Amino acid sequence: MNSKTSLIFQDNGAPYSKKFDDIYFDRKTGCEQSTTIFIEANEIVDRLKNNNSLFTIAETGFGTGLNFLLTLDAYKQANSGVQSEIDLSKNKEKTTEHQAKNSPVTKLHFISVEKYPLSKKDLAKSLQLFPHLAEFYQPLLEQYPENIDAIESNFLYFSFFDNKVSLTLYIGDATEVYTALKSPKEGLIDTWYLDGFSPNKNPEMWSLELFTQIARLAKEQSTLSTFTIAGHVRRQLIEVGFRLQKIETSGLKKEVLKAVYQQIKSIGKGYQTRPRINKPQHVAIIGGGIASACAAYYLTTQGVKVTLYCKDNSVAQGASSNAIGALFPLLHQQRDDISEFYEAAYWRALHLYHSLLEQGFNFSHQWCGLLEISYKAALEKRQTLFDEIKAWPENLIHSVNAKQAQEISNLPLQYGGLFMPEAGWIAPQELVHALLEAAKATNRLRIESSVKVESLTQNLDQSWQLNTTKNAIKKQLKEHIIIVCGGADSIHINTINDLPLTSVRGQITSMKSDAAIGKLSTVICHKGYLTPAHKNIHCIGATFDKNSFDITANSTGDEYNLGMLNKCLPELTDWTITDVASAKARLRCMTPDHLPLVGAMPNIKEHVKTYAHLRKDKNWKFYQTTPTINNLYVLTGLGARGLCSAPLAAEILTADICGTPYPVNNKMLFNLSPNRFVIRDLIKRKI
Repeated sequence: MNSKTSLIFQDNGAPYSKKFDDIYFDRKTGCEQSTTIFIEANEIVDRLKNNNSLFTIAETGFGTGLNFLLTLDAYKQANSGVQSEIDLSKNKEKTTEHQAKNSPVTKLHFISVEKYPLSKKDLAKSLQLFPHLAEFYQPLLEQYPENIDAIESNFLYFSFFDNKVSLTLYIGDATEVYTALKSPKEGLIDTWYLDGFSPNKNPEMWSLELFTQIARLAKEQSTLSTFTIAGHVRRQLIEVGFRLQKIETSGLKKEVLKAVYQQIKSIGKGYQTRPRINKPQHVAIIGGGIASACAAYYLTTQGVKVTLYCKDNSVAQGASSNAIGALFPLLHQQRDDISEFYEAAYWRALHLYHSLLEQGFNFSHQWCGLLEISYKAALEKRQTLFDEIKAWPENLIHSVNAKQAQEISNLPLQYGGLFMPEAGWIAPQELVHALLEAAKATNRLRIESSVKVESLTQNLDQSWQLNTTKNAIKKQLKEHIIIVCGGADSIHINTINDLPLTSVRGQITSMKSDAAIGKLSTVICHKGYLTPAHKNIHCIGATFDKNSFDITANSTGDEYNLGMLNKCLPELTDWTITDVASAKARLRCMTPDHLPLVGAMPNIKEHVKTYAHLRKDKNWKFYQTTPTINNLYVLTGLGARGLCSAPLAAEILTADICGTPYPVNNKMLFNLSPNRFVIRDLIKRKI
C-alpha cells in the first residue's frame, strides 16, 4: 500500500485511495467517462487540428495519468491524416514520402499536478486495466522514475511523439504550484481539466484560491471541464470569470460541467462586458420572424419559458414571408470582422437547420450551392484575389471557371465565379414555423398573435409594462424580461429607438418557370439573385429602397428586378413583365456597419457619463461594467441575411440570458453589442 495516498486495489483491480475514501476511476466506465468529460467536452481533437501554435492543457490532479493518456490518443487522432509512423517508446519518427506535405498538428504541452504521486509499480498496475492504451502508457512508464519519493526537484518532464508532446508533472499542492507559475499577458492555458477526488472528500482541490489562479493563467476562450456539478464549485467558477454549461452523459455521472473563460474584467474595457443575470424562468419576445423563432427555439431548449407576441394574425408575415430566401455568408477577399462573423453565423445556421430536419421538423429547401457570377471585370479581379489570398476554406467558397459554372448551374453561363457548395435556398416562412414547432415541443412556448406592442414602460420593480393593441382593444401586459426582435418594427418602439437602426424596403419578384430556366440547379447571385424553381416559381430580387416603410409591391420594383437580371446576365432568360407571378415588398432592419445588434439594451445617458474620458483617450482603462437598461434585450438589425445571421445571434442572446458559454470570442461579442455605436461615437467625439 502506498503510504502517502493509502492506495489499495479493490477486488476488481481498480485503485482506491483510503486517505480520501474515493476511487481513482470506475473500473467499468472510467475510461469512457473521462473521454466524455475531458476530451469530448473540450473538443480536443478538433482544436488540435485547427490550432496553429503551442496548445497547452493543464490539469489539477494527475492521479493514474488516465486523462493524459486519453489526450495522447486524441493527439494521435488529430494526426490521423499525417503520413508518418511514430515509435512512442523510442521517440523516433519514420518519415515517408508524404511527410513533407502532411506535417503534424500543433505541439502539445500537458501540465499536471499531483500532491501524492503513485509509485511506478502502482501506476503500472493501475494502467494495466486499459490495455487499449498500452501504446501510450508504456512510454510513460519507461520515463517514470523508479523511486518517485527520491526525486530532488518538484517536477518531472516527459516527452512523446518525437518531442511534439511534452508532459510537465509537478509534485505538490495544486494551488501553490499554479500560483507560482508565470503567465504571459494573453494567458497560458488553452484547456483545463479539473480532476481530483470529489469536492466533499478533498475540498482543498476545489477552493476559490485555486480557481483564482486557474482564471489568471487561462487564455481568453480557454475551456474547462469537470465531473462535478456541485453548487459551490459552479459559483466559484462563475466568480472568477467562467461561463458554465451542464452536459448530460450516459455514464455514472449523469451531468458534468463545461465552462469557457470569457468576458474578462481585468483587461480594462468594461464597456465590452455584458451584464450577468440569474437565469429566468420566463421571458417575452416581441416579433414573429426568423430572429424571434431562433430566439424562442434556443431559449426553450435551455429550459426557459417563452411568450412570443406577434403583431400579425400568424407568424412570419414580415421579411420572413418571402417564398424563397438564399442562405449564404457575406465574405470579403481578406478576413475582416464582418466576414468572420458571417462565416461563423453561416456554419451555425447550417448546423441548426440540418438539426431541425433530423428532428423531423420539415421545411422546403435545397442545399444546391450558390454561385456568385463574375459578370464584369471588377468581379473577375475579385475572383482572382480570392484565388490568390485563399483566406477561406474551399468547402466554404472556391473559384470556378465558366465551364464549371455551366456544369454547376445546368445553364449556358458565359462567366465563371465563386461557388459556395454547402449554401442553398430555404422557404423562410416554413422555416419559422418549423423552429416554433420545435420550440413548442418543449412545452415552453406560447404564441400570442394579433398583439401589437406600441410602447414599453418599466415598472419600479424593473419589470415591464407592454402597452398593446389587439382587435382595436388596448391592453396592458406585464412581463419581467423583454426581448425585442421586431425587425424594422423595432425602430418604432420607444425604449430602443435611440439605436441607429434604419428601414430598407426590398421587393422580391416571383417569376413563372419555363423549360429553359427550369433547368437551373443552383442559386445564382449577380447584383441581385435568382433561385432554382420551387413550386414552378423562381425568385429574383431585390430592390433596396432606404428609409422606407412602404410594403406595397409595385410594377416599378418588378421592372427593376427584371432589368438587373437582364443587365448582368443577358440572354439567360427571355422573361418579360408578363411572366411575373407575384411580388412582395417587405422591410429589412439595417445597422450602419451591417452587423446585427444582439444583447442588453444600453443605458446611453449612463454610457456618456461613465466612459466620457474616451473622448480624450480611447485607450483609457475602464473597469466599470456596461450600464444597461435592466431586463431589456434586443436582437435586430439582421439586414438582408437573417437566414444566415439569426441562429448565431440567438445563441449569443441565449447565453446572455442563461449564463452559458458564448459561441464567439470577446471581440466578436463587442462587434455585435448594442452599445458599440455609443462607444465609437464617444471616441470620435460625436457625443
